[in-house]
Amino acid sequence: MRAGEIIKLHRLEHENEEQYIWRLGQLKESGQIDLNWDELADVINLEFRDDDTPYKEAAYRKPYQQAKRFFESGVFNKLNDDKYFKELQVQKDELYKIKRQVADQRREYNKLLTSDSRADHLMENLIYCAEQLNNERPLDFTDYVVSVTDKEAVLFLADWHYGMTTDNVWNKYNTEICRQRVVKLVNKTKSYLQLNGIGTLHCVLLGDGAHGSIHTGTRVASEEDVCDQLMHVSEIMAEAIQSLSEVTNKINVHSCYGNHLRTIQNKNDSIHSDNMEKLIPWWIRQRLQNNSKVNVIESEYKEFTKLNVLGYNICCVHGDLDNIKNLGVTVNTLFSKLYSETIDYTVSADKHHLEEFESFDIENILVRCLCGTDDYANDKRLYSKAGQTLMIFNSEDGRESTYNIKLN
Repeated sequence: MRAGEIIKLHRLEHENEEQYIWRLGQLKESGQIDLNWDELADVINLEFRDDDTPYKEAAYRKPYQQAKRFFESGVFNKLNDDKYFKELQVQKDELYKIKRQVADQRREYNKLLTSDSRADHLMENLIYCAEQLNNERPLDFTDYVVSVTDKEAVLFLADWHYGMTTDNVWNKYNTEICRQRVVKLVNKTKSYLQLNGIGTLHCVLLGDGAHGSIHTGTRVASEEDVCDQLMHVSEIMAEAIQSLSEVTNKINVHSCYGNHLRTIQNKNDSIHSDNMEKLIPWWIRQRLQNNSKVNVIESEYKEFTKLNVLGYNICCVHGDLDNIKNLGVTVNTLFSKLYSETIDYTVSADKHHLEEFESFDIENILVRCLCGTDDYANDKRLYSKAGQTLMIFNSEDGRESTYNIKLN
């Protein structure tokens, strides 16, 4: 090999293997070096291979020939064409969009799987606990008929926030106080039911029965874990309804869910209907399955629940998604268009104070909470009595009277 050829074969700085092979092939074909591919393979092996693993000439010659065909066909010339680059970028963007769509679908599917697994776990625990309680502490039921008038009543159980703790200038609340207030509520309600001769009671669970753990503040202000909160408050509600059935002939239990028992803490990532509070009416049904007076009715309207009391339609929501000023018009439009039914009353909770507003002959009622003023409200100087609401209806006037039962 001549000295000039050796200089031409010297590997350039930062030149990788593919670039080196391409340059040697070009030098060979242009006649600038007089070497065959076997000799070139020896040179390349010295640069890139260990002595124990030399490649034969085909390992270098064939890639070079393939690269040469692409080069001669003009493929690499197109790489300098702006239009070609733009087309490649469009295709790259489309591929990225598809990739993101698949990733989003996978993420949403995984969220559903996570929610299902949590719900299955909770359901298994609740079934076990309900069976144990039915055996160890059955809710005894004696079927007898109460002498009544033609009136009906609706009791709204709203914002118990069982598990929350607070001690401020206006209110003190914990799990024990919650139980005491429920006893007081049941006793007062039974007295009003007997006073008005009520045979049919509609009991509406308006949501946030337990405090949950949707953000740091609720976790700090909670006495019990979420599962314990859920099971305990469900049992308290079941026992309360059992006691109320002693002075009525029929209790229809309706429910909607709030926002404090959603399964995902981050509001932006959560699905509103993915809510553990749906288990409360299930628990009540299991515990009161032997009480023929109690009928637990599942809502067919998602987060809304609608009941008809003596010909008057009442739409109930928790209220975290609503404003009392436009709630009546909104739900009346919804039910008129979808179900050809008009709404006479709306009842909502969540805001923890009393308020009423009439729009287009629709009465909108905002009810009190059982828990009373919490730390957040106290810091904002928003004070309201703890309480629950009982309404009496007759067929002529609709809502005849309202008992705003104070509990602190």
